[in-house]
Amino acid sequence: MNLRIYFDIPVYLILLFAVISGGLAYLMYRRLEGISKPRQIFLGSLRAVSFFLLFLSAANLVTNFARIREEKRSVLLLVDDSKSMLLSDGGTPRSSVVNDILASRFFQKISGDFKVTPVVFGGRVLKSTSLDSLKFDQPSTNIESALVDASNLGSDGDAAFAVLLSDGDYNSGGNPLDAARNLAFPVFTVGVGDSTRPSDVIVRQVISAPSIYAGKKSVVRAIVTSTGFGGKSVTAYLMEDGKEIDSKELTLPNEGDVEASFNYTPATVGTHVLTAYVPPQQGEFNRKNNSSSTTVDVLKGKYSILLVAGEPASDVAFLRRNTEEGGDYDVNVLIQKDGDNFYTHNPPDQSDIGNILSQNYDAVLLYDFPTGQSKKTLSEVSGLLNASGVPFVYFAGKDFSAEQVSRLPRLPFVPQSLQPGEFQVGISPMTSSSVGLQPLQTLLSSRSSLFPPLYYQRIDCRPVFGAVSLAVPVLNGVRLVSPVFLVDQSTRSAAFLAYGLWRLQLMGSLSGLSGDFLHDFLSTLLRTLINSGKQRLLTVHTDKRVYDPSETVNFNALLVDQSGSPVDGAAVDVNIEKDPGRQSVADIRLTGETNGAYVGSMGGLGAGKYAFVANARSASSYFGADSGTVVVEPMNTEFVQTAMNVQIMRQLASVTGGKFLTPREFMNGGLQIRPDWRTPLTLTDTKKFELLSLLPILAVVIMLLSFEWITRKIWGLP
Repeated sequence: MNLRIYFDIPVYLILLFAVISGGLAYLMYRRLEGISKPRQIFLGSLRAVSFFLLFLSAANLVTNFARIREEKRSVLLLVDDSKSMLLSDGGTPRSSVVNDILASRFFQKISGDFKVTPVVFGGRVLKSTSLDSLKFDQPSTNIESALVDASNLGSDGDAAFAVLLSDGDYNSGGNPLDAARNLAFPVFTVGVGDSTRPSDVIVRQVISAPSIYAGKKSVVRAIVTSTGFGGKSVTAYLMEDGKEIDSKELTLPNEGDVEASFNYTPATVGTHVLTAYVPPQQGEFNRKNNSSSTTVDVLKGKYSILLVAGEPASDVAFLRRNTEEGGDYDVNVLIQKDGDNFYTHNPPDQSDIGNILSQNYDAVLLYDFPTGQSKKTLSEVSGLLNASGVPFVYFAGKDFSAEQVSRLPRLPFVPQSLQPGEFQVGISPMTSSSVGLQPLQTLLSSRSSLFPPLYYQRIDCRPVFGAVSLAVPVLNGVRLVSPVFLVDQSTRSAAFLAYGLWRLQLMGSLSGLSGDFLHDFLSTLLRTLINSGKQRLLTVHTDKRVYDPSETVNFNALLVDQSGSPVDGAAVDVNIEKDPGRQSVADIRLTGETNGAYVGSMGGLGAGKYAFVANARSASSYFGADSGTVVVEPMNTEFVQTAMNVQIMRQLASVTGGKFLTPREFMNGGLQIRPDWRTPLTLTDTKKFELLSLLPILAVVIMLLSFEWITRKIWGLP
């Protein structure tokens, strides 16, 4: 290591400053009487040093101290730490081959000549990981991220080359060739594994709709890959939460995929784990890939709806028919006849109307109700809406009465006045930032231009706080200010203030509107309101739905107050329980960050389904709770492709200027190291000092001048 000093001004100028400083000091002291020669030299030296430092400061002298050292160039060692490295080829696990390479004489020689920097990767790159900590347990392989990380590590030019130890079977991230083309150094790929596809049966994927409905039949598909078992008959099974629910006979191809289609009719609401499974066959290469799992959210499939109408209008029949269509809703209908007398869908005795209104409903539809004759029934309906908080939709009709309608609770609008006269209007959609309203907004935006004219009385109204206007009426080409369609997710209520809905079905075909639009609109609106619920102050979710047992479950939470402002500094505790039996397995406290965010993680969960409940509280407040489900299932992602991907390994070497090697070739010194790679790097560490900006220098000058003055006074000099 060498230490050198550089100046930003010429050395001759520094010498000139020194000469001038010494000359000035000499001139000031040479004629001073009553002082001995040694004292004259001592005081003159103090004055000369002070002048010299002042001259350098005035010239803003920058002094550079450079430390020059030599270092070995680095070699980036990319090691595949995924589960596929536990597969055996010819009885030898690939992980053992990797360990043999790392213990080989040739690799030890590389370690002596170069600085080896490990890049251990699987689905993600492990930071600051040594080669002694290889576990070969990551549930996926992302070679692209490893190459990007290597590119960043070698960006300063000290990397001589890189060595990639892998079977090349990437199953996450992008194509690694894209990242390899940006590397500034060659990559030597060492292919670990057999490139010949062994005899194997693999359940590669389970495909299902993410959300299905209880009691409703659906189809679940499983993709089975076969190699070497052509013509063999096997039975594939579908299991829900570990219980068999269907099976299918399959004839395996010799090379390729076959699909198994299962019937699935969920019985209960909630998150369920669906697993497709094929029993291991004699002579299979790997038995860890004979099953695959996914999760489905089973929603309530049959909803109970109450439709109350103030008159027997055509719209009522179309509302009932399009709500019942598809079998997702059971509809009870009450149509006001006179006073508190009603027609019913399946006419019971008059005394049964009270029983109908006292039942539990998932949603209520009100069409042109209440009217001036609605008295007792209005009270009962209002009580139903108030007591249960049931979602409801108000549809206006030709007998709209602002006075009567204002008596309904939880309306999303405040009726102010009604201008007499019936008009025909179009519908113009509005935009909303609410994620929950996106399906409705998308449906209206894509279809409203095809609407036939609807009937409308000019209802002057304004949305209540929290309600969102999704459409306004268009009269004679002019958009009106008052809304025609509103939704309030906080109170789970909506209102549609135009009528003649039958036109959407009977006349819409003339303009190109689908005959299913009214059904789609009602179904989307009802599910939006039913699933909205009240605003939650605490929301907690995990970054995935299904984890491998080797993975860490990461929790993310957001906490807000009633105004929607983030809350920091609260205690957010998560209790994790295992289904079935709800046995508590762990309690963790999430760590608060900023803007109401809280994070935490939990590792070591075994296979199974887990429920978690999170609670948030501060010293003075309880904010509420949130819950969810986590599924831990062994993933076979790493075992879908069992043969080494020799093609990608050769391509990675080729595009970077490296070479593809077998493990034996590498350990026998097949990697030819160029002499210039061994040439050490010359590194210079420079530190700058600016005298003008250094207060210590000025302090030294002041101290020298002060010491000189005090000494002169002690010696009795002027």
